[in-house]
Amino acid sequence: MNSEYEYDPTVVQTFFDNYYHDRGKMKWQGFYLSDHTEALKRQAKALNQQHQLRHEQTEEEITKFLMQSFTYNQIIKVQLNICDTNNQVQADLTGEVSGYNDDLFYLDSGKKFHLGDVRNVEVVT
Repeated sequence: MNSEYEYDPTVVQTFFDNYYHDRGKMKWQGFYLSDHTEALKRQAKALNQQHQLRHEQTEEEITKFLMQSFTYNQIIKVQLNICDTNNQVQADLTGEVSGYNDDLFYLDSGKKFHLGDVRNVEVVT
């Protein structure tokens, strides 16, 4: 064999000690698949769409807005004081109050809720 092609462990060790720079995790970043990046985008979008807690109204304020919606056919947004498994408040119930029975209110969108579960009511303009 030719002497210039012989394996020399000191040359290899010198190369790795002095010239080779391992980029660590950087070299693996290119291996995300399109479905992985899409899932990450969906997760980020869901986190950004978390509903903000509005101030808690008194029962008198809530009742006033609910009766105003029922009487004048106004569309309202109702935020319930109920959280999901991730401790996030549920999406607002939107619609006009179409009826009520004691403390149970019905919206024209088919949703219903108890007065005691309501945190905040806003009239949609």
